[in-house]
Amino acid sequence: MLPGLLTDKTVLVTGAASGIGRKVAELCALGGARVILCDLNEENLAQAVAGLPDGGPGHQTHVCDVTDSKAVRAMFEGHASDGARIDAVANCAGIWRPDADRDIANLEDAIWDQIMSVNLSGTFKVCREAVRHMERHGGGSIVTVASVVALAGWDKVNAYSASKGGVLALSRSLAVECGKHNIRVNCVCPGVTATPMTEEVLKYSQPTVLPLGRIGQAEDSANIIALLCSDYASFMTGATVAVDGGFSAA
Repeated sequence: MLPGLLTDKTVLVTGAASGIGRKVAELCALGGARVILCDLNEENLAQAVAGLPDGGPGHQTHVCDVTDSKAVRAMFEGHASDGARIDAVANCAGIWRPDADRDIANLEDAIWDQIMSVNLSGTFKVCREAVRHMERHGGGSIVTVASVVALAGWDKVNAYSASKGGVLALSRSLAVECGKHNIRVNCVCPGVTATPMTEEVLKYSQPTVLPLGRIGQAEDSANIIALLCSDYASFMTGATVAVDGGFSAA
């Protein structure tokens, strides 16, 4: 962790109750930030905030469904009601379903719609409110989380791949649109990472080409996300950062 990485910053993290999002919240807190942890899982959210470093600024939690526009808007408005500024937003909320990994001929509408609703539309709704907030406060940093499958195909992972490819394209478009408002937008593409969400997929589908010889850990991607939230990355926008152990290159 770089010294003073996020001192005096407020960082909002979605999907903060587990996996990469939880590690992002932890690293941002270690870097000096006040962290707003957002997730649907209230019990795990409470555990996540309780595990943040002691002695830091006043962290907060917010139970929020990123697919609900009104809830997302209320989350931002609630934390900014006193004129407070949110300096960075890390979009880590996302889902994968084991029953989605099938031939496209057998992929049901309901499965497709849910994955797109959370991964792509949820990211859009959070980014929309983040941009509205940051335009009023002189700028900020938005980090989206796509996936290595947005860069390289994976057999039968159609819905998840499409949702994460959309996140990547949205991020690039927003970077071009929002630069004039001093808002940076960058996208991190994790490779296969050991998180609760990926435990099931790893039981039946292992990556075959990993130049570094291991799957990722949550902190591998979280380190980069925290850096992109900070002023250390002040000249980065529109970037796609693959944190995949070399999978997409191979």
